[in-house]
Amino acid sequence: MTHHRRLSSVAIAALLGLSPALAQRVQTETPGTVALMAAVGDQLSFVRQRQGTGSHIEPFTRQTLQLEGQQLNYAVLRGLDRAIELEEPAARRVLLSWNPPAELTKALNQVSSKDRNEQLLDALRKHLESVPDRKQWDRIEAVLPHYNYHGVKGLGTKLNGIGVYVQPLARNSIDIDTEGGVVEREERAGDYHTINPRTGEKSNYSTYVAPYFYFDRVTLDAKTLKVLSRKPQMDSVKYHDPDSVARDVSSQLTTAEVFGKLLDLAEKSAYKSVRGTVEVGAPKAITPPPTKAQ
Repeated sequence: MTHHRRLSSVAIAALLGLSPALAQRVQTETPGTVALMAAVGDQLSFVRQRQGTGSHIEPFTRQTLQLEGQQLNYAVLRGLDRAIELEEPAARRVLLSWNPPAELTKALNQVSSKDRNEQLLDALRKHLESVPDRKQWDRIEAVLPHYNYHGVKGLGTKLNGIGVYVQPLARNSIDIDTEGGVVEREERAGDYHTINPRTGEKSNYSTYVAPYFYFDRVTLDAKTLKVLSRKPQMDSVKYHDPDSVARDVSSQLTTAEVFGKLLDLAEKSAYKSVRGTVEVGAPKAITPPPTKAQ
């Protein structure tokens, strides 16, 4: 399809009496087709800090939640689609999603961080080899989970893809109230900015609920599946509601609120991976892609 469009551009240039060099320039500048692929998967990780229990036990508990549907991939596609539309307004965009098979996810959990990321990329390229439509595309922009062994910006270690990190252990101080009673207060002198989920006000509390999204945006040549670029990105937002009466920071937001903020982060992060900054606009609906690329 792209090939025919380019020939048409050259033919039109020739009919208009343009030089061969200018005709070639017209051909080169003809907008192409970009396939946008979200391969985030259908699992969420919940990681919670806990009191240290010894050198042989890590100070985190971990839980994996299996989701129904493609909410995570769709959020990523919304961000990618909006960014590419602004970056390349004349380009044709194709939306695709892919959930890594369960057996692949299980196997990846057994290898090191570097090998895990490389093997996931290899699996994606192998999947794309069987997609005949890619011969009609010019390039593929894919977002897939990134595993990071080290802690980043106040979050736990060994985080992968998309999930929620909870830091419930406060730095407390002891105050005396007006009646002489002892009051324990959480210090605000945290190391990172926290955001009030109700007002958007920033502070520095030492406890928070943090949706996170670690991913690679990989650019592939659609014909050869050669990697043209690969950009890791690790985003998170730390929420703390100082007006909440909940004793545990994890109870300051409902499950639905946390999930909504997670989807918002996924969309904005995917957008930012292309555009660099987030521009807030009216919500845009996209046609859901098939579960498997056709």
